[in-house]
Amino acid sequence: MVNELCPDCEAEIEVPEDAMIGEIVSCPDCGLDLEVVEVDEGNMALERISIEKEDWGE
Repeated sequence: MVNELCPDCEAEIEVPEDAMIGEIVSCPDCGLDLEVVEVDEGNMALERISIEKEDWGE
């Protein structure tokens, strides 16, 4: 496991060492969903997932 910090609450997030780019992990404390965007020799870069909402013309 690789430990990364949540960008919102700074809690430790355990990311499996075999995680692949595009995999989604969640912060155990605040529930923020993050995407693995880079894997480099045991270091991983996580990025917030932005969820686009439907525009129903309101």
